Amino acid sequence: MYSFYKEKLWAMSCPNKRLLLSMKFTIIILLISVFQVNARTYAQRITLAEKNAKLGKVFNKISLQSGYDFFISEALLNKANPVNINVKDLDLRSALDLLMNNQPFEFKIEDKSVVIIEKQVSFLDKIIFSFRAIDVSGKVIGEGGEFLAGAIVNVKGSSRSVAANDKGEFSLSRLDENAILVISYIGYENKEVKVSSGFMSIVLARKVGELEEVSISTGYQKISKDQLTGAASSLNEKQYRQREAVTGNFLESLEGKVPGLVYNGQTGELSIRGVSTFDAVKQPLIVLDGFPTEIDLRTINPNDILSISVLRDAAAASIYGVRASNGVIIVETRRGKSGKPLFNLNSSYGFQAKPDFNKLKYAPASEFVQLQRDNFYISRPSKFLYDLGIYKKDPSLEILFRGPQVGVTNPELSQAQVDLQLANLGSYDNLQEYSDIFYQQRQVRNINLDASGGNENSTYFIGFNHIGETPNSRRSENSQFNLNIANTIKLSSRINFDFRGTYTNITNTSGVIPSYGSFLPYERLRDANGNALPVTLGPGRNNLSSAVLTQDNIDNQAAGLYDLLYYPYRDLTANTNTVRTSSMRFQGRLNGRITDWLNVDIGGNYENQGVLTDNLQTEESFDLRRLVNSMALMDPANGRALFTNLPKGNILRKNSQHLVNYTVRGQLNFNKIFSENDHNFSGLLGVERRKTANDGYLTSYFGYDGQTLVVKPINMGLLNNTRNPAFPLSPIGNGVFFNSNNYFNETSLDRRFQSYYGQGTYIYKSKYVATGSFRVDQSNLFGVDPKYRNKPLWSAGLNWRIGEEEFIKKQSWVDQLQLRAATGFNGNVPSSSNGAFLILNSALNTSLHTPLAYNEVLSPENQSLRWETTQNYNFGLDYALFNNRISGSVDYYIKTSKDVFGQFDSDPTSGFNQYNANTASIENRGLEILINSSNIRRNKFEWRTQLTASFNNNKVIAVKTTDLNNSQQITSATVPVQGQPLGSIYSYNYGGLNNLGQPYVLDRNGNRKILTMIGTNIIDVTREDLIDNGTITPRHVIGFNNQLTLGAFDLSFLFMYYGGHVMRVEQPNPNNVNSTIVTLAGSSNYWRNPGDEANTRVPGYAPATASAPGYYQVTALYGYQYASEFVRKADFIRLRDVVVTYRAKAKFLQDMGLKNTQFRFQAQNPFRYTFSGNDIDPDAIDRQSGIRRLETQPFYSLTLFTNF
Repeated sequence: MYSFYKEKLWAMSCPNKRLLLSMKFTIIILLISVFQVNARTYAQRITLAEKNAKLGKVFNKISLQSGYDFFISEALLNKANPVNINVKDLDLRSALDLLMNNQPFEFKIEDKSVVIIEKQVSFLDKIIFSFRAIDVSGKVIGEGGEFLAGAIVNVKGSSRSVAANDKGEFSLSRLDENAILVISYIGYENKEVKVSSGFMSIVLARKVGELEEVSISTGYQKISKDQLTGAASSLNEKQYRQREAVTGNFLESLEGKVPGLVYNGQTGELSIRGVSTFDAVKQPLIVLDGFPTEIDLRTINPNDILSISVLRDAAAASIYGVRASNGVIIVETRRGKSGKPLFNLNSSYGFQAKPDFNKLKYAPASEFVQLQRDNFYISRPSKFLYDLGIYKKDPSLEILFRGPQVGVTNPELSQAQVDLQLANLGSYDNLQEYSDIFYQQRQVRNINLDASGGNENSTYFIGFNHIGETPNSRRSENSQFNLNIANTIKLSSRINFDFRGTYTNITNTSGVIPSYGSFLPYERLRDANGNALPVTLGPGRNNLSSAVLTQDNIDNQAAGLYDLLYYPYRDLTANTNTVRTSSMRFQGRLNGRITDWLNVDIGGNYENQGVLTDNLQTEESFDLRRLVNSMALMDPANGRALFTNLPKGNILRKNSQHLVNYTVRGQLNFNKIFSENDHNFSGLLGVERRKTANDGYLTSYFGYDGQTLVVKPINMGLLNNTRNPAFPLSPIGNGVFFNSNNYFNETSLDRRFQSYYGQGTYIYKSKYVATGSFRVDQSNLFGVDPKYRNKPLWSAGLNWRIGEEEFIKKQSWVDQLQLRAATGFNGNVPSSSNGAFLILNSALNTSLHTPLAYNEVLSPENQSLRWETTQNYNFGLDYALFNNRISGSVDYYIKTSKDVFGQFDSDPTSGFNQYNANTASIENRGLEILINSSNIRRNKFEWRTQLTASFNNNKVIAVKTTDLNNSQQITSATVPVQGQPLGSIYSYNYGGLNNLGQPYVLDRNGNRKILTMIGTNIIDVTREDLIDNGTITPRHVIGFNNQLTLGAFDLSFLFMYYGGHVMRVEQPNPNNVNSTIVTLAGSSNYWRNPGDEANTRVPGYAPATASAPGYYQVTALYGYQYASEFVRKADFIRLRDVVVTYRAKAKFLQDMGLKNTQFRFQAQNPFRYTFSGNDIDPDAIDRQSGIRRLETQPFYSLTLFTNF
């Protein structure tokens, strides 16, 4: 047998006890035959036949055959190589010589014992080895070319080992030229390779049926997911590219694939684990190739993305400190690969039908005319004022004032004639015409070409992408060009340099699309020849006293002024808005290897983005004509218009925003394995400096001629002092004011951060993982008090890989099992647009004849202002079961944000009404579930599913807010209330109508009230009388993704469920006929006579004058508009996408050199089911106000992919 020893050799008894006993009695005989011992030793005959056997097992067999005891330390036995031996009837020493031939050991025979010791190297051998020793470096990759970060590289037969870095690279110095490396990585087959002096590229094959190994990039390092203690998710290129991002928006491909992540493609809202702030940054931090990015996300080409990691809790994200409270999204783009040049071509075409305005449920022209008629007879407008031109002469009033009315004895038209003409007026509805002339089918064209290649010393990648888009709105065109370059150079065996550069140019051009409320629904917008026609209303104006009178307009034009009628169709081409975005991003990283386990990173990035917006208003533009007419002076000599202050001609406004960011970082990385792989220490220490500067200016050119580039001067002082126009521009004479801030402005924002950070991981026996991180952020956003400037943010976590325990390994149905627990703090910064952090504003007072520069203090001193901080607790379970048929994770989290920024009432004597302070605390609790399943795996057919589920409960646990004056301020906004979720909406308890058609609200005791909020006699309810309807933010998000493969065809489809939230739905209201709010269908079903209150909930008209019958304040309509019964469940299920892919294998394609050719058809948003009982899309509505937006139409695309 063999025994372990540590410091001393202990005599171990031979298995044959009787032999030992007889030796005691025959000692004299043994002494006599001492000279025969050596001969008998050689005479012991050994027979073995072992293949890949353990050395200890072989020792046992030799001991049984020979009677010799074996002594070896446990540490040495762990270094033993597998044994392959086949001998028959061989003497002991020869058998041992043969056995030790492939082992790093030697043996000594003493009496009846064999002692195994480590092989000693002679002085001569050491000299020879010094000449034969070589330095080895290489990288470990998977079959798909992915880097296997954290792969373990062992030197066979020794204790030396090293872990590969985030690029899969490793290095070992002074190895024997005949050494063998053993490379291992979870989910892959182990591989042995002989060392070579060149750069080694080692490809590991995936184990059959093994779960795909997931690596998580934190931006600072890349680690295997089994070493994580926090909550993080990762998508590889194949998972991410399941949906083709035809429009260039990479975020839309994340929906439904990451637990805890919620993305609304219509609004662009993105959150991870709920919202935890009022006024600070709400979006997750985006990190691109290791460095945070501040520039337009359209600069990220989805075709270049290699992987995306999402860090959801403090243990995963705290290393980003005050930027990590909302989570972190890490985007890694593609690099070059060694080998001959490889070209990838990707071309897509997509289209989307123009919006369906019928879904908005606007009142048709016939109903609208009926409402105008009813309103006329109820309000009884003055014929005298109409004749004076005070009322706008819209077509319905032209008819009604000529018909019967109170006080008119001889009307021009009879009631029958009035009704007939009104019916004829309402027979034409311009909604279809509006849709046809202002909207169109959307088309998107996307082409991408990239090339990569290189050798072991240098690799390159270069990608070109162009997106051309014709949006739904006419006279709009978008064009985008991206260039991406990546180059990795091996400067020496110890130094690597990585460079990346991107350039993006985006041009967006658009005209002016008027809102549908800018004209009456029965007015024609074009004549039979397609020429623009004027309409009664104008942009943002109501029906009363706003439009120029016909005769005044004729007289004004004769005096030299512009025509002041509004032509919506003409405005489409009279205004051109062009936005040019030019972005550059460069980054470099130098990695130097100090030892096998220690290296240093020095790098940084630089971002430069310019956004130039040109707004050109020609003389056909209504806004320009109205402004110039308002600023015109009258020549007292002849009554002609003088344009001394503001000249005639085009107006060009140029708004330039220039963003410059840089990050400089120095980082020390270590990864050391000790004590026969039992202890693994890894981590990093670093320092980082970051700056974000944003400068902008707005300047304008008047009388601009685009051909000659000639402009004309203006008089700023006189323009700002012009309050009353010299000519009659409306029935009551009002025009528009000149606001210099709309034409001239300048801004500057400078933010600076300095940070110190560190992260460490300890792994014991590959079963127990402990992690910790810290970061100290300093910034110029806050004061100099070290208490707030040097507050460290930290995290700590544990991971127990239960699946590596022996008692779990015995369970054949368990493939992977690990428990995680973590806690820590991260933070948030104020948004760049938050005025409370803009201390001083420099401006120019142009109201004086001689403009005067002045400074304005925007926010009072607040020495206690500090970072928002978020404390996180996370408990997680990762699993893989039944030969990896089912795998996934479960995470429960508690996320508490404190010192949340908000507005607070100020001491009136300070000179400020409010100031920004740390006023609140918000808590998010939730559960996240991920389930992957391989349902069917047969020959050519495979069916896999993925379920992601997120359940979030949000609550304001403390808040100091400004007191609100009335209930309408509470119901018409989402006000944070202690104990309630963010985004909660409050509503009136609607009590129906009284017998005058006036809306009631009920207080908590059931008392009926008619709201009155104007004047001294206020009738209102308190906050306690209102009903809390819930939150407008989805609390439950579930994604159900299916992928099916049959031969050369792939089919995938994703269902999304959003629930646990509510929405207010706008209701029909006849009173909207006199406002800019578009009147909804069904408004004619209003209260008309006593008794109607039993059959309708729609209030009657609120006459404009208190003397009219049935008068009530329009503020009473708040009780109807914000009634609880009009709040609906907002849950819905949407088929987000259906993707069909065909992998072509036609011979003619291969003859052309085309490989991996695929055709893909994709349909996005083809189906929706709502739980509200109506057909309103919860994504196409302002859930707080209830005002509807245009629904997103299905988007269809066809893509060709090939490489060569």
